Amino acid sequence: MNVDERVGQNIRKYRMAYNMTLKELAVLLHKSVSTVSKYEKGDISLDMSTFVELSRILKVSPLAIIGDETAKEEEECRYAEKIEKLYMYSYDAIGKVIIKSVIEQQVVEGNGNRYKVHLFNDVSEIREPGDCSGLYTGEYEKEGFIGTYMLHNQALKSEHIMISCVNNLVNPGQQLALVSGLSNYTMLPITFKAVISEKEIVNKEKLMNLLTFNKDDIKQMKQINYLTIQNMK
Repeated sequence: MNVDERVGQNIRKYRMAYNMTLKELAVLLHKSVSTVSKYEKGDISLDMSTFVELSRILKVSPLAIIGDETAKEEEECRYAEKIEKLYMYSYDAIGKVIIKSVIEQQVVEGNGNRYKVHLFNDVSEIREPGDCSGLYTGEYEKEGFIGTYMLHNQALKSEHIMISCVNNLVNPGQQLALVSGLSNYTMLPITFKAVISEKEIVNKEKLMNLLTFNKDDIKQMKQINYLTIQNMK
């Protein structure tokens, strides 16, 4: 895949995440629909002014549009930081379905513990994160084996979520998390479990064990009067 194709894929991903049509993006860019379509297909290259304008419209860093795969494919290219991709899983008990989300984060220059973050929530397909139910942006800050995401919904500015994470003692490549925010169903505050992983998790039974609250969780909550995560040992 060449650079233009990679850039085109990322433009489409973020456009879809904002639920924006080709025509709407073309109007904002002052380009024809045909031209924007060619950008997304990788048929033509972006000029610098269009590249900067796209970054502003889509509210992402230029690196997010270029894509970290470019740095991997072109050894002579060296970017200051790469984009880290993570996979987040949660469980919707009402719909009885595991929700898959994709996190893309980039280290803030000069501070290796802070990251700029894009969360593509509830994706239809892991490899097509732009096809999601909502895009959240914000920051992630880590300290040792714990970390916190502070994100807000790009479609609904008043909606914020906080994700509190702790490293899984059994699997260092995973973080166990509690997500706090407003319910889409009741518009009331809620908290639910999540797993954030460096790799895709395909074992549904394993995920269900991590994502659902069990009797011990409820028992402890009654004893201490707050909800917490039982880390695996």
